[in-house]
Amino acid sequence: MNPQEYLRSELTTAAHYTLSDSDTALLAKVGTEEFIYSKLTSKKFRKWKVDDLSEKQVRQAIRLAVAENKPLQFRYPFGGYKLWRMPSSPEVDWAEFFSVAYYCRYLAPIVAVYEPGLELKFASDDMIIERMDNIPTVDTDAYFHSFQKLLGYFRPYFPENMKVDIIRIADLYADKEAMEAELAQNIEKFRTEYQTTVDENKKAKMYQTSELNVRWDGAKDLTTLSDDEKRAVIEMGPVYHDAYCSLSKRRDFNRGDDKIVIFTTPIPNALAVGTTKGTVTKYWTGFGVLQMRESGFAAKILSPTQLADAETGFEVVVKPLPELDLVNFENLRVY
Repeated sequence: MNPQEYLRSELTTAAHYTLSDSDTALLAKVGTEEFIYSKLTSKKFRKWKVDDLSEKQVRQAIRLAVAENKPLQFRYPFGGYKLWRMPSSPEVDWAEFFSVAYYCRYLAPIVAVYEPGLELKFASDDMIIERMDNIPTVDTDAYFHSFQKLLGYFRPYFPENMKVDIIRIADLYADKEAMEAELAQNIEKFRTEYQTTVDENKKAKMYQTSELNVRWDGAKDLTTLSDDEKRAVIEMGPVYHDAYCSLSKRRDFNRGDDKIVIFTTPIPNALAVGTTKGTVTKYWTGFGVLQMRESGFAAKILSPTQLADAETGFEVVVKPLPELDLVNFENLRVY
């Protein structure tokens, strides 16, 4: 198998699954609900232990869907941008391609046994990114539309009972003034909490992430700010983050009783499954490459540090999937 064949297989077959004899036996023994739960928590994909609250939520969502014979509802909340430090920014690259294929493969056993199927919604948080990280709206728009286009290339190969899409949380609000009013109230709440009650260890971690994400020469020129002014920008990042995440319509959309949240790394009430079989780097902050192995190829998503350390020792495959008419799919690095 060459890289082109590997990629085409990921594109065309990731969403399809054939039950094994052991699958058929398990399904007959435990029933549809337990079979679905066992596949969602399989160590083949799961990267961390499922805690009690997450198990309760997942089982509840499965039970509600099966009882009403409705599609299972999956949500993947994420930043909705490409990290500006990546050479592929602001659009999607092979990291998103590999992750979409991986999540389709993860969910494929469900659509194989449950006729109503499922809906997976990537929930973009891009409306807060300019305020939080100084990323221009034109860049988050480019990312959103390129993600839509990427899903469009996968969609013809999905089973009829698998629906995958990307939505913007901001679009859930018909009344944008009401959204901004709620957000402003949340900002004041969390500004006070970060000043008075938030654990110092949590603050340190959040500030560190904020500093890495801020683009000082982005939507506004913040390069001339004093050190104290830059520190204030950094410290507002987590406030914006937590205030936005508390928006009521966002919580209802992602965290309703019938929702199952999947994510890269552990977050409350979610299944942490990474981004590829061997990667936990978030696709929107990473860069997708292929790694050659004796058994074939492995999809990898490199962090900014890993990418900086991997500037040699690769070959470039030109137009490995010619139909992918997106700027970052003109070539692929193979290590």
